[in-house]
Amino acid sequence: MEHPFEMSYRNDWPISGTLFHSHAFYEIYYFQEGECTYLIGDKLMALRPGDLILMHGMTLHSPNPSPGRPYVRSIVHFDPGYVHRLLQPEPAGALLRPFEELRNHRISLGEAERELVENLLYSMNEDFKSRRRQASTAPAPVDRLDIRFLELLQLVSEWCSGPIDDRSPSSERERHVQEVVSYLEEHYREEVTLEAIAASLHLSKPYLANLFRKVTGTTIFKYLHNRRLNQAKILFRFDPNRSVSSVCREVGFVHPAHFSRLFKELEGVSPEVYRRRMRELSER
Repeated sequence: MEHPFEMSYRNDWPISGTLFHSHAFYEIYYFQEGECTYLIGDKLMALRPGDLILMHGMTLHSPNPSPGRPYVRSIVHFDPGYVHRLLQPEPAGALLRPFEELRNHRISLGEAERELVENLLYSMNEDFKSRRRQASTAPAPVDRLDIRFLELLQLVSEWCSGPIDDRSPSSERERHVQEVVSYLEEHYREEVTLEAIAASLHLSKPYLANLFRKVTGTTIFKYLHNRRLNQAKILFRFDPNRSVSSVCREVGFVHPAHFSRLFKELEGVSPEVYRRRMRELSER
C-alpha cells in the first residue's frame, strides 16, 4: 500500500477468477449488495448485505461472488501505525484491539447500524477524494477524513464490546467446505492428499472436489498452495534471515523448484528477492 490509508467506496467491479491475496495492513470490508462467499484465513463466510468484516494483516483471503449478480462493497485499508500517529498510545491501542484480538471477524449490522455506516463511508469517500485533489499542498495534522475514520473505528470498537455472535455455516455444503478448510489449516505443513481429506470427512473424492470449487471458486490444491505461500511470506517478513530452503520445507513444499515457481507466479518475484526486500525493510 503506497499510503497509510486508502479506501474504495461502493466498488462494483466484477472479479474474474479467484483472487487470493494478503497484505500487511488492516482492512474494513463492508458488503453492500449481491451474493458472495468469502474465504478468510480458516473461515468460510456466506455474506449478506450489511456484513462488515475486520481483517488482520497477512491473512489469506478471497471473495467468490455469484456470477451474474452485482458485487458491491466498500473497503478501507490502513496501516495500524497511522492510528498511532493520530492518537496517543492508549486510545489508539483500544481502537485497534478488535482487529488484533478478534482478527478476522464479521459483524452483521442491523438496519440502523447499516444506515450509520453507509452515511459515514459516503462522507469519508468525499473527504478522501478531496484529500487526493489537494495532495500537492501540505496536509493538515488531522483533517475531516481522519476524524471520520476514527469515528468508524470507535463504532467498530463499540460493536465488538458485546457478546460475539459470528454465524456458523448455514448449509451442509458450507459446513463441508469449512471442514476442508479447517483440515488444511491443521495439516498444510504435511503431505496432503485428496484421499486423506475425503476419508477424514467421510465423503467421496469427486463430491468433495466439486463442492469445494463450486463454493469457493477455486480447487482444494490451489487453496492449499496459496495457504503455504502466504505462510512463507509471513516467515520471510518476520524472520528475513531464514534460508529459502528452510522456509520451503516448513510450509509444506517438498521440491524447492516448485516452491520458487509458484511463489514467483503469486508475487512477481522469486523467494530470494522477496526475502531480500523484507531484510532491507527490517534494517531501516
